[in-house]
Amino acid sequence: MPIIGENLVTKALTAARECAANIPPLKIRLDKFFPAGSGIGAGSGNAAALLKWLRENFRLEMTEKEIGRLGADIAFLASDSEMAAARGIGEILTPGGEAPKLGWVLAFPKWSSDTKEAYAKLDAMRAENKNEAPPSEEEIAAEAAECLRRLREGHRANRLPNDFFPILTEEHREYAVAEEIASETGARGWGLCGSGSAFFGLYASREEALRAEKIYNNEGWILKTFNME
Repeated sequence: MPIIGENLVTKALTAARECAANIPPLKIRLDKFFPAGSGIGAGSGNAAALLKWLRENFRLEMTEKEIGRLGADIAFLASDSEMAAARGIGEILTPGGEAPKLGWVLAFPKWSSDTKEAYAKLDAMRAENKNEAPPSEEEIAAEAAECLRRLREGHRANRLPNDFFPILTEEHREYAVAEEIASETGARGWGLCGSGSAFFGLYASREEALRAEKIYNNEGWILKTFNME
């Protein structure tokens, strides 16, 4: 697709030129494979890929704070970490070591999720439940560490924590069906990608993930699937 106007790729290039004056004019073509509004950070990944390429070819030096101003996910995706704890707006990173060796299935529904709207709904839900304070950073870190421990040791972690999941499930009951498929196909973990709309399942091997992918594809509400390891 031609890049018309401003998107994260052009924003990243503009920011990079402020740090490295030797970047020449570039012709960029963007091949989009994943649907927009899926919550997997695909747009952020496009910008991060450009920044990595500029780092390798033009000695670009940008701090995580500078990169973080471009978008919440870009600093992590532009880093060399397989996993990290992200704080602030995503620019404060604590590397988390190697990711567990698992097979992944991504299931993309026929609808998309607008991040701004999703956060507005989350804020509204929290305003209604004033007695239920959101978890602290320490509680979030402990919960994430426990899920990661279970996955690394070959145990089931079931649904991985995501505050957006109950909100989107109210609107799309299909996520409950996706959970059933994940559980019945032996997924080690599953859940919602970011603020939606994609659903993921984690499996012990790519072979298991490929078998599960066929079952997800039988669902009429799923637009496409993708597997990786």
